[in-house]
Amino acid sequence: MRITRVPGTDGVARLSVEGRLAEIEVAELATSCEAYLGARHPLLLDLSGVTFVDAQAIGVLHAVAQRGAVLTGCSPFLREMLGGPQGEAE
Repeated sequence: MRITRVPGTDGVARLSVEGRLAEIEVAELATSCEAYLGARHPLLLDLSGVTFVDAQAIGVLHAVAQRGAVLTGCSPFLREMLGGPQGEAE
């Protein structure tokens, strides 16, 4: 898994997530998201490069969306696993 900060000028932290979200990578993603959400910084996660998610990853993504993160680039399968279009910016 790779997490890349995408530059922007609108005050929103954009993180591009690529690869597999499973096991240890899920903890890394949670830590990265917490750094922004804990500081009440707007967060957008681009998940278009995600190739696999496990149940733990679904839980983390759902939790960060509930805390205000916007999830974009979700595959139809991932969107369904997250419970529908909520949090999806596209």
